[in-house]
Amino acid sequence: MKNYKLIISYDGTNFHGFQIQKDKTTVQGEFQKALEIFTEKYELNYSGRTDSGVHAKAQVINIKTELAINYKTINSLNKILGSKISINSFKTVKDSFHARYDAFERTYKYFVSDINQQYPYLSSQSYIYPKKLDLKKLNYIAELFEGEHNFSSFSKHDVNKNPNRQIYKSNWVKKRDYFEYTITGNSFLRNMVRNLVGVQIAYCEDKVTYDEVSKNLLNPKEDRLNFIAPPNGLVLWNVKY
Repeated sequence: MKNYKLIISYDGTNFHGFQIQKDKTTVQGEFQKALEIFTEKYELNYSGRTDSGVHAKAQVINIKTELAINYKTINSLNKILGSKISINSFKTVKDSFHARYDAFERTYKYFVSDINQQYPYLSSQSYIYPKKLDLKKLNYIAELFEGEHNFSSFSKHDVNKNPNRQIYKSNWVKKRDYFEYTITGNSFLRNMVRNLVGVQIAYCEDKVTYDEVSKNLLNPKEDRLNFIAPPNGLVLWNVKY
């Protein structure tokens, strides 16, 4: 039995997230349906779940199987998977490699266009924001999230899960057609990135203050700061091992 590392990309628009769910179309579900045409004996792990509607440039999975995965297998799988999911690379790795537990850094990007430049054709891959954004204000608040913090106020609560996360990078840049937010951390809580983006946009709208955000990082309240950006602007960009 060999262990294979695969990097897959997908458009999450019509999927109920990555993780397999009963009676719902998910990326993992569709991938496993395709894989099971070739073998039903395998163990599959992934670097992390993405929410319903969220995309991935480089989701990482590992498959332990007796099936020989080669270029012919990958080409066949890609044809079965169709246009919304693509396996972009694969290689044999050591037996102990685990896509989730061995990852030490994950990067997400979030794309927004504001009222100054709106491109409806990008609407499934970016948030078409109906007001004006201020790059300086966005970066002023974004910097708060760098370092190790308790992100209970910026995520969906998971019982018995450590809410502390280390964030290495949190910043915005203005590209020609859109604003691009990049956040890199050791790992993320459920809804965390979308919540952080939503809070930053809320700050630009004066719906939340800098002090409120700062205090919720130092001393989280029971209720989260419930500003959630839409899923379509979010992309799992990279995972490092």
